[in-house]
Amino acid sequence: MTSTTPVLISGAGLGGLLLAQSLRSHRIPFKLYERDTDGSSRSQGYRIRISVDGLTALEQVLDPAHYARFRAGCTDLGGGKIDAIDALTLQAKPLAQPGSQRGENVGPPGGGDVVGVDRRFLRKTLFDGIEEMTVFGAQVVGYTVQMGGVAARFADGTSSPVGCLLVGADGVRSVITKQLTKGALQVYDTGARAIHGSSPVAAFEGLGTGVFSIRDETRKGGRISLITNTMRKEETPSFGWVLVGAPGSFSAPNDDFSVTGKPAADLSRQLTARWHHRLRPIFEEQIDDEAVFLKMSTSSPDGVPEWDNEPRVTLIGDAVHAMTPAGGVGANTALKDSALLGRLLADAGGWKDGLTAEYEREMRAYASANVKMSFERASRLFTITELEPIVR
Repeated sequence: MTSTTPVLISGAGLGGLLLAQSLRSHRIPFKLYERDTDGSSRSQGYRIRISVDGLTALEQVLDPAHYARFRAGCTDLGGGKIDAIDALTLQAKPLAQPGSQRGENVGPPGGGDVVGVDRRFLRKTLFDGIEEMTVFGAQVVGYTVQMGGVAARFADGTSSPVGCLLVGADGVRSVITKQLTKGALQVYDTGARAIHGSSPVAAFEGLGTGVFSIRDETRKGGRISLITNTMRKEETPSFGWVLVGAPGSFSAPNDDFSVTGKPAADLSRQLTARWHHRLRPIFEEQIDDEAVFLKMSTSSPDGVPEWDNEPRVTLIGDAVHAMTPAGGVGANTALKDSALLGRLLADAGGWKDGLTAEYEREMRAYASANVKMSFERASRLFTITELEPIVR
């Protein structure tokens, strides 16, 4: 490797961005390719919880001033405690997990500090300083390993410059995963469905402040639940939420998940029409353009499988270990991947033979445990009984 041979990263999600920040801090050349046309071209999803693994990764990678800016945009979630509430009565409701009554900790395992942060804010924060090394509108459709490196192939028929390493951070439908693992790594549709939305802060006045799981188990089609947190920040104009339904409870029109905006918003209003009047403003006053349909997917609950290691290509985040949101560890595990891979590259002064194998051995151990835990929680919460393979 020469000092000008970059690490190539496919995907500017949280994992790809933190890896880029790690490489930047250690003066390792990189190029980040993102299929979207800009950093705000689509909804970035629900406000997320960052727990010990994610916080440790962010603090390890970011310089103190950058980390302080991130923490300034977070809210303390009291160790991950959740208030479980009946959607029709607003009365406290036990969660369907052992030892998880109202107000008890059912957050990510490991305990410790837990904060809430808007995913869009976090992504914007992680973009700071790496804009010039990011190429938007570049959809990676495969790669070619060649003498001394690897090149990414794009949908327009062009290829990237040769890099020393290609990192697939391109999500659940990663084409890099498909090519690298030759089908060994499968992603499954759990059948559970979700609508992500955003509503003005004032719409949550009837709910109060806290982290909530609000459940309606009276619908014939199956349980639906609203998951949100309303921890106050003066500069926050709106709060994100996600409405999750058990398999068979609802789906996108004609099962077309490319439909977004008002159709998704209107369906959320219909599904919650019988809910308590103090909850109704969340749906009635929501920002229609922010609403999107989502499928709940997971990697194999058995864990991250083995594949023939390719020294020049590896995977991070959802591309290698998609998780349900029930465990609260998906984003945290992706951030942990990035910090680990970045540290190995820094220790080696760049790419070296055997580096991806070392990374994958360590990643497999903690990621497999997290995938299994998040699937077990989702199975209990949403009565998931069957998994259908998703074609990449």
